[in-house]
Amino acid sequence: MVIGIGMKDREAKKILVVDDEKDTVEMITALLELEGYQVLLALSGSEAMRILEVESQKVPESETPVDLILLDILLGDTDGRDICLKIKEDEKLKFIPVIILTVRSSLQDKINSLNLGADDYLTKPFINEELLAKVRVMLRIKDLHDELKREKDKNILLTQALEKRYSFGNILGKNTRMQEIFELISDILNTDSTVLIQGESGTGKELIARAIHFNSHRKNKPFIVANCSAYSPNLLESELFGHEKGSFTGAIRRKIGRFEMASGGTIFLDEIGEVSPPTQILLLRVLQDHRFERVGGEETLEVDVRVIAATNKNLTEEMKKGTFREDLYYRLNVIPIFVPPLRERKDDIPLLASHFLQKLSHERGKEVTNFSPEVMEILLAHSWPGNVRELENVIDHAIIIAKQDKILTKDLPQYFLQRPLPTQEFTTLQDYEKNLILKTLQETNWNKHKAAKRLNINRSTLYGKMKRYGLEKKQN
Repeated sequence: MVIGIGMKDREAKKILVVDDEKDTVEMITALLELEGYQVLLALSGSEAMRILEVESQKVPESETPVDLILLDILLGDTDGRDICLKIKEDEKLKFIPVIILTVRSSLQDKINSLNLGADDYLTKPFINEELLAKVRVMLRIKDLHDELKREKDKNILLTQALEKRYSFGNILGKNTRMQEIFELISDILNTDSTVLIQGESGTGKELIARAIHFNSHRKNKPFIVANCSAYSPNLLESELFGHEKGSFTGAIRRKIGRFEMASGGTIFLDEIGEVSPPTQILLLRVLQDHRFERVGGEETLEVDVRVIAATNKNLTEEMKKGTFREDLYYRLNVIPIFVPPLRERKDDIPLLASHFLQKLSHERGKEVTNFSPEVMEILLAHSWPGNVRELENVIDHAIIIAKQDKILTKDLPQYFLQRPLPTQEFTTLQDYEKNLILKTLQETNWNKHKAAKRLNINRSTLYGKMKRYGLEKKQN
């Protein structure tokens, strides 16, 4: 039995045998066919090239016409080494492994064959098992090469998909303020300037950060996200800069931080306003010197990254309170981008709604193509505290519920239709947000998971807002 290649695999393997000795060709053919391989025969070099041309037309451009070539050096019409050279210089054929068959046994002859691009050689007369062993090895190598090529092609397609997904065409907005943002992004793409994106939760800050990265000269390097509100101060330092083994309880091995992971690319510091003062000092040093140490480490590491930060906090107010360093703010705020909330760009709601309807209908496998006029009126009248993310979630819900080819009022979420307007007036947006969060927490019996889902924000964002507004469940 053949080890490493099953019969099913061998049946698909196509081997071209090129030799002008008919007896040798018949012997090799019988041997290979007995092992389950498909054999093509050529008694001359010109016939071999004709067969390769014909077989090439039967397979996709990305595939080779045969899986292996056994090529005799002494052919009647030409030197087999010339055929080998032609094969290895052809873009379509060069990845086909070639085993040279030769009666010459000198070391120099073998070296010359390998220098021409042959992958292996076999001296005539040969033992059958020796030939089969070399065939198995070459086919296995070919399989590994094809697998690596497929992975490479998949990575290329993934990169292209990411570039398409995060191109400006996917940040939708005809609103004047959004157009100004698009123009600013175009201006800063191929610089390494630090960017600070400010805006409410759900406005698409991370989407803008990804668009900047995937359209910049760093697009082939990593894009690393660090959510600064998701970790305690001590854990955040380790998450950003890494730690050495034994640097604290539970540090059982060295950990590479996100700055190291982003080397050559971009690091996106989300919720930068939640960073503690000690960690702010460390971030300031990285921005100034591009250097840092792992937690518990003595080695100073240097890193080349572009920093894009985002926050839903008013950092000017945080500086006045003394909770955010001025020097760090000015280091981050080289290129400021302010993303307007959806309620301030309502002319974009029909555009965004149509985009989400088309995208999500396709993902859900449903043919929902339009909105009823009543639904569009409701969408335009809503205040959208969850911004674009809330709009997307509402439309996704409606598509799932919809029984017709358009969204009707009854398809919208009940909480969305029945959400009561606040009975009191608020002088600031922060007061409104605080009251909305408190009311939602009370309605969900302080279940933070349910509250975050209802508000269309993630739990880490909810925790940050509760901390900012001092919202805690009162104990009886």
